[in-house]
Amino acid sequence: MPDTLLAPDLSGYKLYDPSDPFEDYVGPIYYQRQNDGIHCVMPTQERHANGGGVLHGGVLLTFADYALCSAAGYAASGGQMPGSFAMTLSLTVQFLAGGQIGPAIESMGEATQVTGRLAFVRGSVTQQGRRLATYSGVCRHVARDKAMGRRNDSGLAVVPGGTRPPGPPADVPLPEGYAPVLRPSPFTTLLGPTFYRQAGDQVHVLQPTFPYMQNSGASFHGGMLMTFADNALCTSITANTGKAPYTATFSAEFLAGSSTLGVPLESTVDLARVTRSLGFTTGLVTQGGKKLLSYSASVALKDWDGAKRAGSAA
Repeated sequence: MPDTLLAPDLSGYKLYDPSDPFEDYVGPIYYQRQNDGIHCVMPTQERHANGGGVLHGGVLLTFADYALCSAAGYAASGGQMPGSFAMTLSLTVQFLAGGQIGPAIESMGEATQVTGRLAFVRGSVTQQGRRLATYSGVCRHVARDKAMGRRNDSGLAVVPGGTRPPGPPADVPLPEGYAPVLRPSPFTTLLGPTFYRQAGDQVHVLQPTFPYMQNSGASFHGGMLMTFADNALCTSITANTGKAPYTATFSAEFLAGSSTLGVPLESTVDLARVTRSLGFTTGLVTQGGKKLLSYSASVALKDWDGAKRAGSAA
């Protein structure tokens, strides 16, 4: 698909303009204003797969965050598009089924309440009429021109929507004391190299940061932070149990609205409880000691052979 053109079957759909680096890097993702809300669509490709050959949970988290903010901005602006700029404060996603590679995923979020500063949204992610996930969350909304002013002040280049930024460099050095993350997948590889180290049952995960990880407001995209958290918790479970994890529920609270390029993301996962078939985890995503994201998840566990056959590994 050309970087700056709509696919023929998406005529009438648009890209947010100016470009959102992370959404255009992992997408593109499209929207269309309809009578009852904003319909969001994301074509899927092989690079969106997890280790089991189905859609990675991070893709669903990123798309749910996009749909959440689109619905929040639309509702907060009284039905104008592009609507108010929406920043996710919290998001909970329940994963219901594995998605295929090839068919597009879709969502139309519903704003259940809008106040002077907040919008409450719920919705589902579907694929060919099949529900893959449900989500609910809270966004803070601000005027779009104010948010874009912050972007300009940060020095983030303004480029046309749909312009896919370059990915990570090929020569990222291995941090001392770390190893490459366990069992990388096409989607985690797309997002850049990730490293981990283990001391006892504590697993510390680290990911260098690059410009394509930002949102249109010059902070790290919520989908990027949640995908890193999901990768961290799955790495911790794999390292400690030898099992294949796939996320069942994921909840995130966003703790800071600013971030710094070039400083790596870090997370240490707390395995609160692990049984033969389930893992319960909590953790923080930090950057240079600053807390960016608090998260918790419940994760189903399978043997790797069974997960490969089922196509469910995270």
